[in-house]
Amino acid sequence: MPRKPNPRKAIDYERHRTESERLGVLEFFEKLIDEGNNPGFAAMLAQRQPPGSKGTERAFLEGMHGWADNISKEAATELHRQAKNAGVSTQGKKYVGGLGRPTDPGAWVSTMDDVTETAKRKGLTVTGAINYQAPAQKPKRVRMAEDLVQHQMAVECHKDPGLAEKVKKSPKKMRDLREKVINKHSKPVKE
Repeated sequence: MPRKPNPRKAIDYERHRTESERLGVLEFFEKLIDEGNNPGFAAMLAQRQPPGSKGTERAFLEGMHGWADNISKEAATELHRQAKNAGVSTQGKKYVGGLGRPTDPGAWVSTMDDVTETAKRKGLTVTGAINYQAPAQKPKRVRMAEDLVQHQMAVECHKDPGLAEKVKKSPKKMRDLREKVINKHSKPVKE
């Protein structure tokens, strides 16, 4: 029974072939393949560089220069616009959305240390090219979520248009309505 070709090897071959062609060593790469070497080993010899390893700066930075090519041009432009308006330098950096919004300097990284530093500062656990386990944190308890408070305040103002006018004019009335809504729709927080 003939063996089925391994699709992963075909993908590896194409990837290494393309990279060898880009570096101008395609002829040597093909010679090594013809001699029976697997694509990864042939690429390593032809390109004169060891394969990337997880956890190295090289592996982390490998896709950094073309990161914006993986998203639409409009999205990349918008990310950079938001960062620029917030005064964040994006020169030589890659945006990592899991670390923050485009306006957050910690979300724009250029090294593995930048990612780890942001994760430590924000108490985030990250896994992948960089692994960092954040210490366990006690969740912050709030009596009522802000979006629910705002919704219930809007409901109260809708019921009583006169109240809506008073709340618009007086910060004290706004605080009173907020307190009334929280007391009516939530239980006290137990610490």
